[in-house]
Formats: sequence, C-alpha cells, structure tokens
Amino acid sequence: MIKYQGPDSDIHVIVRAILVNGENIILCHSKGSKSFFLPGGHLEDGETAKSALLRELAEEIGEADYKIESFAGACENIFPIHNNALQHEVNLVFEVTYPADLEISSREEHLEFIKINKKYLADYNILSAPFKEGIIEWLKDGRTFFKEIE
Repeated sequence: MIKYQGPDSDIHVIVRAILVNGENIILCHSKGSKSFFLPGGHLEDGETAKSALLRELAEEIGEADYKIESFAGACENIFPIHNNALQHEVNLVFEVTYPADLEISSREEHLEFIKINKKYLADYNILSAPFKEGIIEWLKDGRTFFKEIE
C-alpha cells in the first residue's frame, strides 16, 4: 500500500513553476516580504506533480493555457520555522509556458507576482540560495538540477 505524503506529513512535497514567456519569468512573494519564490504549492494525496502544479497555478493566478514543457530540477530544503521547529521540503520544479496575453495577478490576497527579465534573476532574494543557484544554472544550460542544503 502506498502512503502519500502531503501538508500534514513531516516532509512537504512542493511543485513549483518557472513560468516563462520569452525573456521573462514570474516570481512570487508574500505581501510585505523581501524574499521571493516560484509559484506553486503542495502536492495533495493522489495527485501527480503535473496536475498539482496546474491546479496551484489556477488557484494562484487563474485559469489559463499553461503548458508544462519540461522537468527543470529538484531542491531539498530543511529550514527553521517557528518555536525552533524545522520544516523539511522537497521542491519539484517544472518549466511552464503561458499565453503572452495572460495578465499575471494574484487571486490570493497574501501573494503578489512580479515579471522580471531572466538575466536579472540573480539580483533577487530567492530562498533558498541553493534553489536559486539551480534555477540560474538551468536558465543558462537547460540541464536538470538537484540542489540540497549543504
């Protein structure tokens, strides 16, 4: 019997999108935060990674003709949250294209999206540092990455 892992598990499986349109990509952040991340969210019981990502994009940005182009890589993270607790995440990252006429705006009150040119990605505070390195490397050479906290 397969036991699925989700938000109530000790390990969070997160699907994320490198949303690409031409030279631009989309970053996300919680309102008031100075750090950024890629759009996406938790994989739920019984979902495939790709269907979870399409669901999360529809929830966060809205329905659109998103096209999952390729698997870009993965990043494992363990980081402190509150009361000295640690959170363990495995992020699965996919390249996703979207229609040029799609207006990128948040459907969730706590999130904001920005569109940036790919060449300026290094200038943004994207957490974690190894995750950011993996994305930058992938944008340069298109090779699948795996990063973990060292």
